[in-house]
Amino acid sequence: MIATPTSPIAKQTLLSDRFILTQVERFTLVFPAVWVAEIVQLDRSQILDLPFYDPLLIGIVNQNAQITPLLAAARLLETVETFSLKERLMAIRLNEAAGQLANIGVVIDRAIGNITRQELPPELFEPTKTATEIVLMRSELIPANLWQPQRWG
Repeated sequence: MIATPTSPIAKQTLLSDRFILTQVERFTLVFPAVWVAEIVQLDRSQILDLPFYDPLLIGIVNQNAQITPLLAAARLLETVETFSLKERLMAIRLNEAAGQLANIGVVIDRAIGNITRQELPPELFEPTKTATEIVLMRSELIPANLWQPQRWG
């Protein structure tokens, strides 16, 4: 039997139907698989603090010779009042398919697995859906002023 390579278009089509499941506190945060560049493990010592920015922005990290801003998914989902960094962190680094979120790392508690669109609740894809235990990662979740320094004092 002769194996034929899968075309990039066919791979994109296959990925567009898949989603990466992650856990953040009591929430399941769902990422479109086409958005995910990689899942990385980081040490807290690798993170450079950015104290004058929105608390959602934990800091930046130099990952594979690329500067990656890190967002706290726990703060994004408003699951904790006080957020503290662990010694080892896991983050989903997003790629250019994520649009304005390209090259952002989203810090999660753990990766659970992957699933097809048909296995997810249909209401998850409704734009007006309110927060439940399962949340689809969307660019609308990120505040518009995230990249603006905040006033101090």
